[in-house]
Amino acid sequence: MKVALLFVSMPVGGAEDFLLSASKYLPDGIEPRFVCLRSLGVLGEEAQSAGLQIDLVPVFPTKRMNPLGMLRLARWFRKNGIQVVHAQSYHDQLFGVIAAKLAGIKSIVHQQKTFLELKGRKGFFMRHIYRWADHVIALSEETRRDLIKAFQLDPHEVSVIPNAIDPVLFQPTKDRKEVRSRLGLSPDGILIGSVASLHPTKNHQATIGAMAILSRKSVPLPTFMLFGEGADRGALEIGIRENNLEEHLVLAGRKRPVAPWIQSLDFFALASHWEGQPLALLQALECGVPILASRIEGNTILLGEDHPGLFDPTDHDGYARLLEKAVTEAQFRDELLNFQEKLPRPSLPLLSRQLGELYIRLA
Repeated sequence: MKVALLFVSMPVGGAEDFLLSASKYLPDGIEPRFVCLRSLGVLGEEAQSAGLQIDLVPVFPTKRMNPLGMLRLARWFRKNGIQVVHAQSYHDQLFGVIAAKLAGIKSIVHQQKTFLELKGRKGFFMRHIYRWADHVIALSEETRRDLIKAFQLDPHEVSVIPNAIDPVLFQPTKDRKEVRSRLGLSPDGILIGSVASLHPTKNHQATIGAMAILSRKSVPLPTFMLFGEGADRGALEIGIRENNLEEHLVLAGRKRPVAPWIQSLDFFALASHWEGQPLALLQALECGVPILASRIEGNTILLGEDHPGLFDPTDHDGYARLLEKAVTEAQFRDELLNFQEKLPRPSLPLLSRQLGELYIRLA
């Protein structure tokens, strides 16, 4: 059976990474077809070069509603024998669910966010799309309950499939200094890093603020590397320069593959204002790297409310205190790691089998 995994584009992101990894563990007899509706994106091009089936079906050049594009997409589904459409974000859900209805096939929407208010045009369309879809996947039980309430969904057709990462790619390193040497990094000194797009939601300004506070104390400054790209780069460069942090806070750009860069770290940090269920935290957990993270729903679902590395995303002083402990207290690293070793880890092969069973049932 053929399943279309639908994206407008495939930039470097959690949803794209999850399905690319999960597709490797789907049961025999299921053929995943990654379908991009506007452009391949970084991950799409990378996956295509690696030999994966990535189809570019450019029926939606803009985000505007396009009935003709939906008809063309429905014809593509029928022509290619697609039986189930699996869509991850608002626009590919909007286009994909309607096209699936036109093609007479089943559709799944995968949602990472809870909903408290649904206003305007987007809220109107989302209410209908989620009711028209044949199944809804949530990342957590809390999100599942919120979705059922917000959209008045059939509870039997809303399931929980959390994010997971490929254990073959992400695992602890036996020699951090060797990894750093291979990457051209200094083998000495405390190295902290964050993998996140340069976007205001990721709250990198808090990292600048915390590092600036730390620089005014009589403690050695760590090197902090931000891995990612985005529209906020210019503002971050100004903040780094104004706080004289050029030698200690580095905008390192997007790194692929990212696993060795995470393995090179002494600590991993994620200061986001909002997350669904961040793959970057799961990657750091699997690599055995101690974590500092903002106390938000998406992070605490993975780490628990009592994780000793949590801070309020607006509290730069609290963030700075944790960075200071990371630099000056060797036992803090052990405290974080001991806590993290007890956390449950979602199994990607198990979740992929769960996905496969859902595809087969719907088809």
